[in-house]
Amino acid sequence: MSDQTDIKDRVRAAVNLPEWIMRDGVPLTGSGNEWKGKCPFHDDRTPSFTVFNKPDSGWRYHCFGCDADGDIFEYIMRRKGLDFPQALRQAANSVGIANPVPTAGKASADSTKPDFRGFDPQQYRPLVADGKVWKYLTEQRKLDGGLLVEYSVGETIDGEAYSFAYKWQPPGWPKDRDPKFEFVKVVKVDREDGKKIEWRDPRGGKNILFGMSAERVRAAHDAGGELVICEGELDAISWAQFGFAAVSVPGGAKYTGWIDHCWDWLQKFSKIHISFDEDAAGRMKVAEIVTRLGMARTDIVRLPNRDEGQKFKDANECLQAGVLAAEMADCLKHAEFLKPEKLKSIYDFEMEIWSKLHNVSADYVGLPLPWGNFNGSSLQFKLRYGEVTVWTGYNKHGKSEVLNHCMIDLCLRHGERALICSLEVSAAETYRKLLRMAHAKAQVELKEIPRESFVEVLLAPLGDRVWVYDHVGYAKVDDVLNVLLYAYQRFGCRQFVLDSLMKFDELDGEGQEQWNRQRDFMSKLTTFAATYNVHIHLVAHSRKPGDRMGEAKIPRRYDINGSGYISNLPHNVIVVWRNRAKQDALEEIFQAADDAWAKAYPDAATPPWKRLLGGPPAPSAPAEFRKSWDQMVFIIENSISKAMSEKFLKLVKQHDSYVIVDAQRGGDGDCPARQLWFHYDSLQFLEKSPWASDGPAELKRPTCYVELRAKSSEE
Repeated sequence: MSDQTDIKDRVRAAVNLPEWIMRDGVPLTGSGNEWKGKCPFHDDRTPSFTVFNKPDSGWRYHCFGCDADGDIFEYIMRRKGLDFPQALRQAANSVGIANPVPTAGKASADSTKPDFRGFDPQQYRPLVADGKVWKYLTEQRKLDGGLLVEYSVGETIDGEAYSFAYKWQPPGWPKDRDPKFEFVKVVKVDREDGKKIEWRDPRGGKNILFGMSAERVRAAHDAGGELVICEGELDAISWAQFGFAAVSVPGGAKYTGWIDHCWDWLQKFSKIHISFDEDAAGRMKVAEIVTRLGMARTDIVRLPNRDEGQKFKDANECLQAGVLAAEMADCLKHAEFLKPEKLKSIYDFEMEIWSKLHNVSADYVGLPLPWGNFNGSSLQFKLRYGEVTVWTGYNKHGKSEVLNHCMIDLCLRHGERALICSLEVSAAETYRKLLRMAHAKAQVELKEIPRESFVEVLLAPLGDRVWVYDHVGYAKVDDVLNVLLYAYQRFGCRQFVLDSLMKFDELDGEGQEQWNRQRDFMSKLTTFAATYNVHIHLVAHSRKPGDRMGEAKIPRRYDINGSGYISNLPHNVIVVWRNRAKQDALEEIFQAADDAWAKAYPDAATPPWKRLLGGPPAPSAPAEFRKSWDQMVFIIENSISKAMSEKFLKLVKQHDSYVIVDAQRGGDGDCPARQLWFHYDSLQFLEKSPWASDGPAELKRPTCYVELRAKSSEE
């Protein structure tokens, strides 16, 4: 027995595998020699992961969902992305067995990842001639062995599953280096109950296209030729066997993140053919992919018909059935180009009509606003794709703040991507406010984040969700729409904020001339929204009221400062109104608090009293930040008059803003509305007062504001 084998057995016997896995953040339940939990290697909805101890083999794990199996070393390699010597060293160190594997030379920057220049020899190997995988792929799936090698197809070390190596030359990658490996996708040959079992190793890595490094694909790329994009890896190899350069998307039709990573690479191809499965899932995302890649060069392939008249499901079915290469070439020649569809049947609107008839807003097509959809309340309004919404209200009444809050909610809660064209505020200032909203933290708390983790912790949640048009001042609508189109095609943005109407050139004029210009402006926005199936949000100020009520009067859509086209052509108009009376009354109290503060804390800067409206900071906030809040509470309770203190407690329960859906095309004529309370620290708007509505008249901890989390999904 070698020294390394002896050490391996000693380490395996010494490590308590259930304890190790639970320390790794995977909850397990059980006792003794058997534990269960949700598998850390796939999206496990029911506990299918078992950790067990047998006298002959010691501690091992097995998942009945994805078939992951192994001991402590396989667990570390799969979970951490390490090679075997690194996994052995890590496990040995945890039980006090030092230097189990000698370290030769200086570790490279990628030494913590498997060496994927070939297949990781601990887990994968090249295809074995006449093995189970080879026979399945060549005899049953009818694939050419040479193409399997060209497309980097291998198999697991046990010979039970085939593997697809996802590798590419990312932007900036040296041309003389081997392609970079991102991950390996593994599929078992045997399918219990017909269900395909597959997994990804490691789970990280960028979602890129499979086959980018195949010889014929690289040749087509360099020549600016044609490319077929498929839904499955075996379909890509099948198209290659028919004689065409082909790649496959990494995670099925519904994920489009590969467009982001491969955008520059895809620009070299003169024509792109989308050949997705001929089923509902395959057709679902085709329209979005075609429009993002460009309708002029991207078409949709319809496969040949079977004898019974139905189309083949995918290219590999065609290959197995003996379809000729000439027939497949004819499919590419007569592929369908996507055109705007204006003529529709009643069945296209089945769900929308059913939802309206049954008043089921949750099923109604569209995305909700942040309020009126939680805590049992109801706001019958959704933001639908293909529409334009005008947000109006008096100047300085919070339209931009409310709208930015909506964008953060749409992006982080619902997975949308947004471009904000804030022509009145710099990009850096816009991002600063968005960060406070996204992280639900005050400016002082954001300052506490260390520089070394600033990007990962603070910026990353918004990094691939929100973009800002860096321009302050007047702009031409055509220039801005060109940026919107690029953001839609390049990044998949579908929410666009134009703030505000008054910053667009060439909308002024005399009489009918002004009306015509504003009509054309709104027509361009509505046409763009409909053509690309996106939502445009336009901020437009209301005219100052001329009567005695002043800004105490809530404006309506016909008060928008501009022609009637600004309120009549959009699909929706939302009014934002600020409760100035509350704000003015609080200013008097805050002035008295300023004076009391100066006496109590003469050496300290006056705090922002508006922070009191949202209640105390979170326990995790910096100590000085929490101390400042406590000091403000003391001043309000003890250092101003009792009448003012009681008045403050009454005022904070009144709403700060009022949001009214004043017009919605296809609505029922009502005007859904919601009172909102402003939370100063996070710049968010709450739909319920943060102060207790009953109980003794004293300062209480408010209901927590919403701390948004970035939606996680493999795209």
